[in-house]
Amino acid sequence: MMVDDSAQSHLSAQLGQLLMLASSNLPIGSYTYSQGVESAIESGIISDEASTLTFMQDYLALAVIGYELPVLGLMMCALDQGHEALAANLAHDYHGGLESKEFILESQQLAQAMVSWLNEVLNLGIPAEIPDDGYLPLFAHIAQHWQLPLMQSMTTYGFAQLENMVLAAVKTVPLGQMAGQRILWQLQSDLGSEVGALSDSIQQAFEDVITSSNATDTLNMSEHQGCQKLCEDLYDRLNISNSLPNLAILSSMHEEQYSRLFRS
Repeated sequence: MMVDDSAQSHLSAQLGQLLMLASSNLPIGSYTYSQGVESAIESGIISDEASTLTFMQDYLALAVIGYELPVLGLMMCALDQGHEALAANLAHDYHGGLESKEFILESQQLAQAMVSWLNEVLNLGIPAEIPDDGYLPLFAHIAQHWQLPLMQSMTTYGFAQLENMVLAAVKTVPLGQMAGQRILWQLQSDLGSEVGALSDSIQQAFEDVITSSNATDTLNMSEHQGCQKLCEDLYDRLNISNSLPNLAILSSMHEEQYSRLFRS
């Protein structure tokens, strides 16, 4: 079936927006952070191509797929269905779950830089309170504002983070450019094999929890209590957890490194 011109134009616009968000040239300063990679190198956890891939596959599975992408997806679902208070509660929980000072500063600084980009380049006029909880909640607001598809938005967020980590390793291990590309290709393949099913699970869990027989009573609680209860139900359904103590330790160690190229 032929796609009409307006639909084709819409799809092209969405693709352009996704590519902008995924680009390492997006001027928000993410290249100055390593997500613990620099500390992992100094600690001997990462030393070559094989150990870099192992570390980043663990990060992808536990931090990105196990926590950040589900929270991103749930926020987008909440915003799409007009549950702004629930989206805000998810954002507050995300911010509260960042386990080191450096991760908090990274999230906030990337958000502020993104707001400057959105306001100065696109003239969107982002409300001042939205970036307070960090970069991921702001990304969810942008993706939903542009009505970007859930699965593609999650893929874009995940790829951008993985590419940044690989670039940090290429500079610091050091690795050759081809080794970095082999690692990134494997990581994006791993992400691609998971994100479709994850997107479906997020949407199903959100629909089940929001439309459950108890949801009306939950929403009739005080706003904070009701949203917190819904968050807990969603986390339980999707088995979401941000308890990654070894990663938090690596991040904290970064402050005391003898020499540093990155800020986390």
